[in-house]
Amino acid sequence: MSRRGAVTLLPLLALLAACSRGPDHAGANAKPEPVTPTAAPNVSVVVTNPKYQERATTLETSGKAQFNEEALARVHAPVTGRVLEVLARPGEVVEAGHQLVVIDSPDLGAAKSDYAKAVADVDRAEAALRLKRELFEVKAVPEKEVREADNDYRKSVAERERAASRLRTLGIGADQLPSIASRADTGTRIVVSAQRSGVIVERNVTPGQVVSYGQSDTPLNLFVVADVSTMWVVADVYEPDVPRVRRGQRVAVTLPCCPNDRFEGPIDYISDVVDKDTRTVKVRAVVPNRGRALKAEMFVKVAIATGVGRVLTLPLSAVHREAGQTYVLIERGKDDYARRPVQLGAELNGSVEVRDGVTPEDRVVAAGSILLKKAAQ
Repeated sequence: MSRRGAVTLLPLLALLAACSRGPDHAGANAKPEPVTPTAAPNVSVVVTNPKYQERATTLETSGKAQFNEEALARVHAPVTGRVLEVLARPGEVVEAGHQLVVIDSPDLGAAKSDYAKAVADVDRAEAALRLKRELFEVKAVPEKEVREADNDYRKSVAERERAASRLRTLGIGADQLPSIASRADTGTRIVVSAQRSGVIVERNVTPGQVVSYGQSDTPLNLFVVADVSTMWVVADVYEPDVPRVRRGQRVAVTLPCCPNDRFEGPIDYISDVVDKDTRTVKVRAVVPNRGRALKAEMFVKVAIATGVGRVLTLPLSAVHREAGQTYVLIERGKDDYARRPVQLGAELNGSVEVRDGVTPEDRVVAAGSILLKKAAQ
């Protein structure tokens, strides 16, 4: 073949090779058309708008359980003396008048002696007054001496009452006074009894110990008896939340170990002092102590009911969670959906509070979104 003929065949061979590849191979490098997410033909999609609902608003904080100070009795030594016998133990349930401790005290002997002397002085003053009146009637003495005898009698009666009052503070009953007056009862043992019913939560006395009366502004507690049917719960409320708290609001108390057990009661005290270190205010509630589950100094969780508020909600079925993200599907148009992240609050009767991410005007997929959420981006 000549050189001229070879040159003529080259363009013809290139044209034949292009025709043999066909239309499919020619379009292999073309870019795909964008795909819009659509609902499957057999999927029933239910769309709803976020709605406002009213719910009780709460203020959650922490607190501590304490004994109800208004139902607490601290037992001190009424006299100075030595403990002979301890009759009660911590944890024991006692009634008012239950004997707690026996003390041998010289003070009791002195108080009995003072009463016996005061009774004798009254008898002597009464006899002297009676004599002066008889002598005055026969003009044997002046009226001045009658008045002086009457004054002495009144003083002796006052002294007798003082001595009797001292014995009563030591637990001596009125039925024992006649024997003390006749000096038939000169014992120095005194029995200290519980002032109220409750549980002995503290005991600080042992046999042989010397106890004192009136030696200090803060005398030693021999016993502490508490009524544990109710407890104080003292919660810490931060400064910005203080205006939301008022007396009478209900408080729900739960224990970290038993979150399903609730103890409820009203707020009865709000402190007027802000703690300078924590910037909190002490709020106190009185709650019934079922089964004595609340113990003094126990840490608890506190929820204060602060009123009713309106919150934006969606059905629980509209919320999706994937890869640590919470989102909903928003309908942008016909068969056009998109994901939108949301921030949720508490659940409420089959719905959930939505704090951020949607508005009442948004159309949110509430049902039938299983096949849509893979396509929606």
